[in-house]
Amino acid sequence: MNLLSVNQLSFAYPGQVPIFKRVSFNIRAGEILTLLGPNGVGKSTLLRCLLGLVPPASGNITLASTPLDRLSRREIAHHLAYVPQDYHAASTLSVQDYLLTARAAYLRPFQTPGPTEIALVQHYLQRFRLADLATIPFASLSGGQQQLIAIIHGLVQQPRVLVLDEPMAALDLGRQAELITLFKKIAAKGMAIILTTHLPDHAFMLGGQVGLFTNDQQVVVGSQDALLTQEKLTAVYQTPLSVVYLPQLGRYTCQLALSTNKSTD
Repeated sequence: MNLLSVNQLSFAYPGQVPIFKRVSFNIRAGEILTLLGPNGVGKSTLLRCLLGLVPPASGNITLASTPLDRLSRREIAHHLAYVPQDYHAASTLSVQDYLLTARAAYLRPFQTPGPTEIALVQHYLQRFRLADLATIPFASLSGGQQQLIAIIHGLVQQPRVLVLDEPMAALDLGRQAELITLFKKIAAKGMAIILTTHLPDHAFMLGGQVGLFTNDQQVVVGSQDALLTQEKLTAVYQTPLSVVYLPQLGRYTCQLALSTNKSTD
């Protein structure tokens, strides 16, 4: 059964050419879809359409067998958790209280989070070795810490599909590796993941399906073998790229095809 189905989806701002058009794909439990392309091609806009935050120009989205536009925000939150790029909280909430807001869709009006919700928050803070931040105001954290807490917020919501916009943009290599490992583990347990990135190596490391934004407002969804080729990636990024196989890692990598030889003027 598909958790999320997208059929012939197009989006355009009034009076402008489409940002993307006729996008179609399905996501099942445990699948990872990496939406890949350079900055400014519409990756974030597509995610916002999937979450019902902006209406598409045409096409339709089905969530758990129900048209998305028939679901309330509370019902959507039971299935989809969103970690946007602009996750900054303009409040003085502590990290723990900020994370507890992720459980709002499961609580009755005016119900206070209880021991079960607090234990779930503490579990993820300990998992990321961030338990000492629980009482600190979220707004006072560094950019990298805020990004990790925002990702934990999505996990605490316990969705069926976790949707993340550039989740590794502000993280160092160690944290990126930790997240990639975590995403693969939670996908193996049945959660579907949709994320955006502008780095092909993230897609190679995550495995799963790829949605490649082309230069003609199309988003082609398919396997890594079919889409993450040197020719296609060079065309999408309009930059010389080299895709090579790393036998010691058992996967491909994509690098800038730039020489390190110094010029001799």
